[in-house]
Amino acid sequence: MMSESDFEDELGDSKTFLGFVDVAISSKEQPEIEDTFIGGTPIWLHPKSPPPNELVQCLSCNKPMHLLLQCYANLADTLYDRVIYIFGCNDPKCRRKKGSVRAIRAVSKDPAIIAQREKELQDIQDKKDKAQQKEQQNKQKLESIANSLFNTSSSDSQNPFANPFAAESSNPFAKPQQLQPEKPTYAQIAKPEQKPAPKKHQDPVDLPSYPGYILYVDQEILDPKNQSLPPLPKVEEGSSETAAQPSASNPSKIPAHDENISKIVDDPTFQNFSDIVSYNTAQVLRYDLNGSPLLYSSKDDVAKLFYDSNGRLRPQHLIPNPPYNPSSERRFELQLMPKAIIDLEADSDDIINGMEWGTIMVGTDAKDFVPEHLIDENHVGYVEEWCGVQWEEELKLN
Repeated sequence: MMSESDFEDELGDSKTFLGFVDVAISSKEQPEIEDTFIGGTPIWLHPKSPPPNELVQCLSCNKPMHLLLQCYANLADTLYDRVIYIFGCNDPKCRRKKGSVRAIRAVSKDPAIIAQREKELQDIQDKKDKAQQKEQQNKQKLESIANSLFNTSSSDSQNPFANPFAAESSNPFAKPQQLQPEKPTYAQIAKPEQKPAPKKHQDPVDLPSYPGYILYVDQEILDPKNQSLPPLPKVEEGSSETAAQPSASNPSKIPAHDENISKIVDDPTFQNFSDIVSYNTAQVLRYDLNGSPLLYSSKDDVAKLFYDSNGRLRPQHLIPNPPYNPSSERRFELQLMPKAIIDLEADSDDIINGMEWGTIMVGTDAKDFVPEHLIDENHVGYVEEWCGVQWEEELKLN
């Protein structure tokens, strides 16, 4: 059984980044490829390189899906563009069915863009090297002046104030820095010996869309002063229908027989989810590459990938390895939060047939690999990634 201590996080800054709604997408506010946004129309890494139509179709009804999230997610120490897309079917008949929510990873390895970025980085490094060289020369001059002041050529005795390194010429600034052999560029490394024929692009399918919102990203801070929501009520174990009821003196207790309520709040994982979200209630996205997801529930199949049979967090998750790169493994990258539903369905009056997920998680290939045969003539490729959906509890209506 999971205890509350299993979920206690140190307050303060975390290594997770949060996405918040910044501005609605409109004719005046259009997102660019470097933006992260929810809803709206997807932006492909090349206008003539959409993903295969089958990747954006619901696996239940085969209809095109709505864009839920587009996340610009370049990796450190790489020079190519990378985007994570999440799509979802809004047909009520497909709700909770496998394949009704899907995630896609896209990369663009355009040699011209990579070469341009390499040059920009080299220019920055050259400026830094010149500044360091000038600083070294200035230090050498100052050292030379100091030596001439405290040393005389006619004296055979050693000056106690003389530079002890001067006689041995071991001044680190005296020798020019040895240049390292030129390292191969990323473009050279990435270039295969024999490249297969590029994949031909196809016309994009028309996708339905929700209202769109551009996000801004900030580091997660768990500050008790900003905690907006009160703690969830605790379920009393072993209580009967006449057991303690909520009251002014005891507002946090609820009767355990109230199944609809207790099913939600008696899960420590959901308690932890609610507590963490209460510090930043407006979050619609959590990004924590190589981290762990904030689980919505411990009672479904998705949770079993992260918790063992004793309810303890696994030292190594069980996210399936990528079928397109079976020797690799997947890592958790991001998750969409339920606040996004409120924003995406802001213009909808259909409460009954709305989205019912608690969180949508995405795991991606640790090697960020895309098979060559999936790269098209515009150097863009798409692969489907693991998408774990935790749904809201289905409550019984009296």
